[in-house]
Amino acid sequence: MGCVFCEIYEKEEFFYDDKYFFARFDKLPVSPGHAELIPKRHFASLFDLTKGESENWHHSLRNTIRCIKEINFKQLYQEFIDSPLNDKSAEFCKKMLSHIGIEKKPDAYNIGVNEGEAAGRTINHLHIHIIPRFFGDVEDYVGGVRHIIPGMGNYKKGFL
Repeated sequence: MGCVFCEIYEKEEFFYDDKYFFARFDKLPVSPGHAELIPKRHFASLFDLTKGESENWHHSLRNTIRCIKEINFKQLYQEFIDSPLNDKSAEFCKKMLSHIGIEKKPDAYNIGVNEGEAAGRTINHLHIHIIPRFFGDVEDYVGGVRHIIPGMGNYKKGFL
């Protein structure tokens, strides 16, 4: 059985490419511009980066974000809707068209890795999520990624 990310690279379905990494827009986006930075070499864990990959990933990340800032999100998601990966992808992309950030440049980013199955990894090929954030996209920003565990996000409530 093949790897979906290896197949995406072979089909040249990406918007950024360098010596070690490529980036693609997630077709099940949680915010406009949601992308994944993926190593060309097939391996699952962030801890398996080679020295060259490790030294290069930050450069690749910066270049991927530069590309995200230049994209027309409306056009991107309309194209994904017109030629959807599947029904769920079309549903997610339609939601993006009414997102508060659809016509804006990102104000910030959540960048993360689901390192292991218990952390939510569903594809065993390392991929770094780059999730653009926009002022007003959630009611309470405090805690950021801590919100993945219900009730554990805003650690400042009741203390300050």
